[in-house]
Amino acid sequence: MKLEKDIVIPANLEIDPWTYLDITLKYEKYLILINYFGGYMFLNHIYKFSIKSEYQVFDDVHAMGKNKLVKIIKVNNNSYILLAHSSIRYLKNKPNVAVLQKPTSTQLKNSCFLAEYIEEPKKFFNSLKPYNWFLEKYKNEIQKFKTKSAAVDMKFLNNNKEIVKTIKNEEVKSLDTSDMFSKLNTSKIYFDVFENGVVTIIILDFERSKSWIYNALLERIEPVFRSLSIYNSYDVKILTMNENRKERLKKDISTMNHKGLLFLRNINIINLNIDRFFQSTTQKESFLKDVDKLEMATLQEKLRNNVKGGKNE
Repeated sequence: MKLEKDIVIPANLEIDPWTYLDITLKYEKYLILINYFGGYMFLNHIYKFSIKSEYQVFDDVHAMGKNKLVKIIKVNNNSYILLAHSSIRYLKNKPNVAVLQKPTSTQLKNSCFLAEYIEEPKKFFNSLKPYNWFLEKYKNEIQKFKTKSAAVDMKFLNNNKEIVKTIKNEEVKSLDTSDMFSKLNTSKIYFDVFENGVVTIIILDFERSKSWIYNALLERIEPVFRSLSIYNSYDVKILTMNENRKERLKKDISTMNHKGLLFLRNINIINLNIDRFFQSTTQKESFLKDVDKLEMATLQEKLRNNVKGGKNE
């Protein structure tokens, strides 16, 4: 294997040199991927995002487990992968980092929702994504203006003289995820895509009430669009866990108050069926578990007598 650059093993990370090499040469992409989703994700979703075969991924993940780079934890018939301490030290390139605790049910479902929905994690989790398009266009139009190009979009430049300062400030804040869109993430609300002036917003459904959804739109999302006039409007996708929940939510949304939702266009509800990762597939035990041995013997005797009686008739 030809290396693009020399590998320098930092002694302060306290990672075994051979393990460090294994991470760099074999496992780094896995660790980065899992880290995107909070440091834990289901094995099935690692299969989804890997270019390797499921067989190869399975072997790699279990090899990482043996090397104590990850922990493999069962949830019913599924396994999720949790980054171990040494992996976090590697990713952050710091010796002193917090140990990642097992996720709560909500945290694991959050990771599951996003992994099920997203196609390209690197693009989705790019904190500069909401602003790059605007700043690039503004720079290009300024350059055209300076060169006196006939193709310059003067309307765009004139309309955005003031807003460009706000956007640059948001771009700076996005690096530490304290910008307007990143703040929505704490409420399980995410920026998805931007097209033709319209933003698509994702809301993860954790049995959200109709009033919660309305208040989230009015008090958390609408102010973003009042402040960032580079967007015309937004669509909402609410991701649900199962089909029954989707149907109940559709009824709620159909009667939801829209007062003050000036920038909202549409709300779509999408069932991702992530309940399958959390429900047990083990058959329920028979009612006979509560029947004692004497009762069981009596029942068996009666069954034998009934069978004999049936043959004699």
